[in-house]
Amino acid sequence: MSASTPLLSLKGITKIFPGVRALENVQLDLWPGKVTALIGENGAGKSTLVKVMTGIYQPEEGEILYKAIPIHLPTPESAHKVGITAIHQETVLFDELSVSENIFVGQYLYKGLLKTLDWPAMHRRANEILTRLEVQIDPRATLKTLSIAQRHMVAIARALAFDAQVVILDEPTAALSQHEILEFYHIVERLKQDGKAILFISHKFDEIFELADYYTILRDGVYVSSGAISDITEERMVSMMVGRAISQTYPKVDCTPGETVLEVTDLCHPTEFAHISFRLRKGEILGFYGLVGAGRTELMQALSGVSRPSSGEIRLNGRTMRFHQPADAIRAASSACRKSGRNRERSSPCLSPRTSVYRSSASSTLTAS
Repeated sequence: MSASTPLLSLKGITKIFPGVRALENVQLDLWPGKVTALIGENGAGKSTLVKVMTGIYQPEEGEILYKAIPIHLPTPESAHKVGITAIHQETVLFDELSVSENIFVGQYLYKGLLKTLDWPAMHRRANEILTRLEVQIDPRATLKTLSIAQRHMVAIARALAFDAQVVILDEPTAALSQHEILEFYHIVERLKQDGKAILFISHKFDEIFELADYYTILRDGVYVSSGAISDITEERMVSMMVGRAISQTYPKVDCTPGETVLEVTDLCHPTEFAHISFRLRKGEILGFYGLVGAGRTELMQALSGVSRPSSGEIRLNGRTMRFHQPADAIRAASSACRKSGRNRERSSPCLSPRTSVYRSSASSTLTAS
């Protein structure tokens, strides 16, 4: 196969469900040693296309070519035999089994006339694959003892164990910390060096521009465009993905935030966060962002009575609150909403779906304590 020939090509793929054309005339090329980003909004058809590629769905129209030869993928097993594997955000692994067992499940190595399981060979082979990936994981370790990032590495090792040539990475970094994401980048580079054709699905544009060599954009199940990642800007990519300029979607609206509804001062937790202060005013949307482990979830638990802070103050509508259980927080929030309703304010601190809020926003950053 020449370098100018895609390893896997999908041409004119159309998939129809009752009353819905989920995919229409979709084109996709995956090249050996290259990463192609599949880009689109939720509902654009990315997951459906992956299921076509892995034999879960069969298209009504179009063809799939592997090394320029037409192939048929009637089942997931047929895709597996060709060498196509998908690693999802929630990859199916088995917590109670060892790393080696997870890598070789369904394709165990046997020995002797009685075909007994060859555990030494599987442990040795698993260690070779993990070493090739430069991942330090004990093949005999139980999977439940591993981090989320390490589980992803085991899933990738499983793909390499049966010599997958096409690797689909579906939102693989969604639950990873920044350090783990950097480790994942190195894994992808090693897969490229091994000549694997990689399909990368992500909503994170920084990752797309960091990892991808090519891109393909879908919108509402329809092929929009493809090309080299170096030939497109993020702004242009987003515009093609949604079919309009983003500035037209969320126009700026001038507004003046109202009085303070929620104020948190120097809030601390014994182990999860320290010295958190912020305030939320009527008409505002306050967003918290931070890496995995920064304390976002734990802070929300403290604010909602799931856990108790060790020090600091929470004030709701000017009153100091102490939540001993979630019911206390729910009652306090319901009271605040009722007061806002009686006063006929344009916005409500409980931000229910029917609430009219001004389009203003604020943000607060958390770092791991």
